[in-house]
Amino acid sequence: MLGFFFNKKRNPDDMTFFEHLEVFRFAIIRSIIGVVSFAIVAFLFKDFIFNTVILGPQKADFITNRLLCKLGDIIGSSAICMNQTPIKIINIEIAGQFKSHLTISMVAGLVLGMPIVLREIWTFVKPALVGTEQRGYYFSLFLSSVLFFTGVAFGYFLLSPITVDFLSTYVLDSTIENQIRIGSYVRIVSMLGLISGIVFEMPLVIIFLAANQIVTTKLLRKYRKHVIIFFFVLSAVITPPDVISQFILAIPMILLYEMCIRIARIIERKRYRV
Repeated sequence: MLGFFFNKKRNPDDMTFFEHLEVFRFAIIRSIIGVVSFAIVAFLFKDFIFNTVILGPQKADFITNRLLCKLGDIIGSSAICMNQTPIKIINIEIAGQFKSHLTISMVAGLVLGMPIVLREIWTFVKPALVGTEQRGYYFSLFLSSVLFFTGVAFGYFLLSPITVDFLSTYVLDSTIENQIRIGSYVRIVSMLGLISGIVFEMPLVIIFLAANQIVTTKLLRKYRKHVIIFFFVLSAVITPPDVISQFILAIPMILLYEMCIRIARIIERKRYRV
């Protein structure tokens, strides 16, 4: 059993179905340990995680807000200068701030621990790969981490400030004052980054499917219109109810899908040459 826990190498052909399940179970345990460890670190550094990271997008000196304001000055439009007035965040639950602290810590743990999770996934899948597929193990592990953190950065630095500015300044009537509940704000900022990171893994998934001949370039092109509609629907579901955020998330997904079609075509050409 210790061999399974410490990821001891074994011949997968000699393993039973239940032994494979045991390997998978310990892969999950190792992933959870990694995520929880980072979550504990994030919990201890609450001042930086909350004040600097989570509250960052609604501050005027946030890098995205500053750059957009400078761009507005250049083009002579103040419409894109966002989050110049800090929003008023309130707490209405006795355990509200503590629950938000836990939420932030767990999301931070999942984001920081994602390379460990991805490593466990790829390590579990690796024995089923053959030849050139196994040689691409480290590249796939590296690429999956890069794509995830790129997505997180996209969601945090672009989606979050735009979404926060739109929702916090949207009013039905001037007599209604927006007072944002802490739990609502934390969920929007943290989830936008996390979900964007997961969405940006799409190219790797499609490449894996194409490499194993589960999907083809012809199939990807045939359902292109359906996929684009699905992306807009998905963006509407996972982003706050504003059109700008939906388009900002949907457009990169469409571009990633187009990139996947071209990569799948390259894979098919190499296969035909062999």
